[in-house]
Amino acid sequence: MSGFVRSRDEVEAIQERMAENRFYDAKQVAIRFLTRESTVDRILPPGLEPTEEPIVRVDVVDVGRSNCVGSFHGAGVYVRAHHDGRVGEYCLTMPMSTEAAITWGRELFGEPKKKADISLERAGNEVHGRVSRRNESLIEIDATMKTNRQPDPNSQTIYHYKALPDVTGRGFQFDPTLVRVTLESDLHTFETGSGSVSLGNGSDSPLGELEIETVLGASYTEADLRSTQENVTTVDPEAFLPYAFGTGRSNDWLELDNISD
Repeated sequence: MSGFVRSRDEVEAIQERMAENRFYDAKQVAIRFLTRESTVDRILPPGLEPTEEPIVRVDVVDVGRSNCVGSFHGAGVYVRAHHDGRVGEYCLTMPMSTEAAITWGRELFGEPKKKADISLERAGNEVHGRVSRRNESLIEIDATMKTNRQPDPNSQTIYHYKALPDVTGRGFQFDPTLVRVTLESDLHTFETGSGSVSLGNGSDSPLGELEIETVLGASYTEADLRSTQENVTTVDPEAFLPYAFGTGRSNDWLELDNISD
């Protein structure tokens, strides 16, 4: 049964997938680099603190199967940060190739997702990831894999903010919530090497604000993934407003106004 009203069994099955998201045959290329401490201080919302090193990770991923949104291509830009000493990565933006992948993560986790054209290609040891939106290049990763590594079983911690504008257009429907996602990986392949990354300033993307000071290295993985999530804390609504409307996670509503002078 499906339609406007789902059965109790269907609702339970959907909620089981919401509680634990599973992604299979995931291929990922990633680049890590150092940016400026002042930039990290400026872009981290309330609730998160910078770590000793201003490390940014950029990745492009190809997911073959999932228990929730089918197959898709995705990407992400993450800044290392911590909450109460638990180090993780704050997601600045997360382009996605499909509507299902956008809706699921944005509504469930508060992931900052937008539709984009994304590709991940490998030929020999060369790996290339590309992200563009509205015909503007946002992410270009070019990497050369050099060393096979022992798969690392450690989990990843990702931080998001779940916030919904109030229907009046002022403030939020509820206090913005810091969400912590724990990502467990069953790694099949883990390679490291060198590479480069280019971040573009699109009409509604501020990625070029991230200064690439020193590239720390590249990696390529093939894995099955599963994620669980929890609410961590609420943050001050007024203090979070400037981040909620940032164009990394939202559209540039002012630029889309085509009736005002």
